[in-house]
Amino acid sequence: MCSFFWSLCNACGLAYVKNLKDGPIMNSDTTAAAESTEIDDDLRILLENDSTKVEELMRKHCGELSDTLHHMEQKLDELLNMIMTTCRPMTTAEKQHLRRLIQNLPPRNLDCVVEIIGHNKLPEKSSCDEVHVDLDKEDNVTLWRLYFYVTAYELSQSEVGK
Repeated sequence: MCSFFWSLCNACGLAYVKNLKDGPIMNSDTTAAAESTEIDDDLRILLENDSTKVEELMRKHCGELSDTLHHMEQKLDELLNMIMTTCRPMTTAEKQHLRRLIQNLPPRNLDCVVEIIGHNKLPEKSSCDEVHVDLDKEDNVTLWRLYFYVTAYELSQSEVGK
């Protein structure tokens, strides 16, 4: 037996007609899977019936989330800078170790290294593919930020390998 009823989307508040099918009583193990399927069905129905409204709402919420994430990133950056100012000076041996760690990074991660190094400096227009950095001339905050970035990357790679 199939019946239809009006439903309201929890995410966007759009009303739509929903097909209600009688089915077996579900236990707690199948409830999550059924809810996921129901959400997928709800999204499919919304996209079929009012895709422009869905796209508009998605853009709105994406923009809001992007703004929130950007704000959180700035606050985290400020917090990291504040924490790094309390770190002891990096030793020469630690700088050499950091240099080796940076050299072992894949090219896509080197952009983050450049961003960390250039964070407190005025932007320089550069069109070269290589960047040479003298770690002995970098300030303590930058060195420790680099160290924590590189070690976090290494940790993530070791977790992936498990």
